Amino acid sequence: MSLNSFFDTLDTEAQFDAWRSNIRQKLIHLKNTLPIENREELLLVGETLQFLDNLTFKSSDYMANSAYSSEKNKQYLIGRLKECNSFYKKLGKQ
Repeated sequence: MSLNSFFDTLDTEAQFDAWRSNIRQKLIHLKNTLPIENREELLLVGETLQFLDNLTFKSSDYMANSAYSSEKNKQYLIGRLKECNSFYKKLGKQ
């Protein structure tokens, strides 16, 4: 299942909030795990957390953020989460 289609399964605000809380915890853990010299990675994780915190649920197919449309939100967040996931993979191999 792609992340894009996964977003379509977040039918209620409660599901969205639970998903966001779970992702937020993982991003905070990643941020706390990254070495301080990895500034670019730390910045990207911090910006992703900030973007995630500013998202609101409006309907099953619409996530709102003042700077982006629904589809741009999904694509932007998917890209960010993939990058953060690559940091997890990279750290696991060290």
